[in-house]
Amino acid sequence: MPITRRRVVILVLDGLGIGAMPDVAETRPRDVGANTLAHIVARVDGLQLPALSALGLAAVAPEAGLPSGPPQGAYGRNRLAYPGADTYMGHQELMGTIPGMVRSQLMSEVRDAIRQALEEQEHTVEDFLPLSPMLLVDGLAVVHDNMETDPGQNINVTAPYDKMPVSSILEIGRIVRSAVALSRVIVVMGWGFDLDDIRHHLREGPRGTVGVDSPGLGVYDERYRVRHLGIGVDVGVQIPNIARAAGLEVYLLGKAADVVECEEAVQSPDVSTVTMLHKTLAALQEMESGLIVANVQEGDLSGHEQNAQRWAQILQNVDDFLPSLLEQMGPQDLLMIVGDHGNDPTIGHSQHTREMTPLLVAGPRVHPVPLGTRTSLADVAATAGEFLGVRQPQDGISFLQDVFEA
Repeated sequence: MPITRRRVVILVLDGLGIGAMPDVAETRPRDVGANTLAHIVARVDGLQLPALSALGLAAVAPEAGLPSGPPQGAYGRNRLAYPGADTYMGHQELMGTIPGMVRSQLMSEVRDAIRQALEEQEHTVEDFLPLSPMLLVDGLAVVHDNMETDPGQNINVTAPYDKMPVSSILEIGRIVRSAVALSRVIVVMGWGFDLDDIRHHLREGPRGTVGVDSPGLGVYDERYRVRHLGIGVDVGVQIPNIARAAGLEVYLLGKAADVVECEEAVQSPDVSTVTMLHKTLAALQEMESGLIVANVQEGDLSGHEQNAQRWAQILQNVDDFLPSLLEQMGPQDLLMIVGDHGNDPTIGHSQHTREMTPLLVAGPRVHPVPLGTRTSLADVAATAGEFLGVRQPQDGISFLQDVFEA
């Protein structure tokens, strides 16, 4: 039976890396030297992040040169057990299932299968451009290679939802998902652009990929909407569904609502960092016992835009908010601040970077101890499960006994 009146907050700073993974020279040479946090701090004068630093960020990321002192929380680093650098797979691992290898499929390889699947459902499908694998569906939605992750990992469906209903765009995305075996189909929905705008914001990538430059198109604004359609995982062995099955409350806030599946959770997929943080605080105040997974995605969007100034502002927003969150935490509460991959705005490309991520653990009864380098993001889910008194997720090793005063 779950222990009553225990609450866990997992705050994901999407794209916050603290140094390249040891394997990047072999697996992702373009990410050698990546360090999202250190390079943001180097580019933006005066960024100090006192609240995050006090929880241990300065200790786990000394290259950033943040003000240091005795950490007030437990602190460590997370390695990525999943291949590549991907939001969807990072969150599956954070929730307690380590993804295996998935098929790499370029748009040029699956174009005919996608066309057939869409036409079988009576959609109109045309070539978007001559000699291009991109497809135009129902005159408004463009299906193309994703240009922000590894080639062959994701396919995007990009469409303006001021001209096409969201339900219609999502239907196209689900049909595309059914026709491919790669990691994700990402349905990118924006406002106020047309086909000419898309044509003016195309770019080519490695291995002959071609697709929409989403940051250049300007979709990452306050009207941005997205749905991540991932390859099948057993969400029943992930911590949100385990907690919900045990009768606990579960909230999925920000991008977590798009990439984590728990049908009975309270979901609010806000993009705005400030809005999402306020909803996190409100959820903590309302919740009796359970789990909050909240994702700050504007940092990741800033990395895709290669905009260190915006990235810094998002981190500052989080830092300014943390004291209010910590004040609301009681002796039976646990906060874990983590990342899912890196997104270094100075690396020279607009894709994610394969980096280790911070692990900061706070709460009134948390011992300020070093946690070393964890081998998997799934340790976060395992720790949450033990703390809440529910069964363990599929993967991960709990560190609760190291940090929490029983």
